[in-house]
Amino acid sequence: MENIILGILDIEKNAKSRLEEAEKERNKIIADARNERERLIKEKVKNAEDELKKKDSEEQKKAEEKLAEIENRKKDEIDRLNKAFEEHKEKWETDIFNAIVNG
Repeated sequence: MENIILGILDIEKNAKSRLEEAEKERNKIIADARNERERLIKEKVKNAEDELKKKDSEEQKKAEEKLAEIENRKKDEIDRLNKAFEEHKEKWETDIFNAIVNG
């Protein structure tokens, strides 16, 4: 009878030990899953930030190119107007003078 009781106690002890190991393993799996989730979130956030920086850089480059194009057109237009002024300056001065004098 004593052997039966000792056997039952031993079985219960082994079962308790197995249960504790299973709980430790479950807690480890949960902790690993949480860590993996955090790692994935950080990775996704970093990838999104990198993509935004890339897009921002591309848009900045496009804006600078467009601005340079506008500046070149402005310079060309100013040069064209200066050339027209130099070509017609004397005639315009004469026309203005005559308009003032002759009323």
